[in-house]
Amino acid sequence: MDWLNSPELQALRQAWNKSDQTMRAEDQAWWDSLSMDERARAFRQVVGLMYKAEVEERGSYRHAMYDTFNVDYMDGMSCHYMELHNLIFSGLEAEQKACMKDGKDERIDGTCD
Repeated sequence: MDWLNSPELQALRQAWNKSDQTMRAEDQAWWDSLSMDERARAFRQVVGLMYKAEVEERGSYRHAMYDTFNVDYMDGMSCHYMELHNLIFSGLEAEQKACMKDGKDERIDGTCD
């Protein structure tokens, strides 16, 4: 039996898709219900936590999820965060390589860290 194309797996995919759409709609409804001040506060907090996890601590994806944001993996947070985490990591690595030469900081202001 080709289990990848089985009716059971197809049903699971459809249920997962529906659950994802419901979660996204609920998240959007919650966001829309916030005042401008509440949105700004939520945004500041999330960006601050991302900066801490990604830039200051240079942690793994799981470190950010579990230790910094303190959420369970299945909380739906992984939808786009893994891609952001990888892009931030790649950018930080490229920045580090670009400003270092022979193990020395090549920037005049010494900001390569």
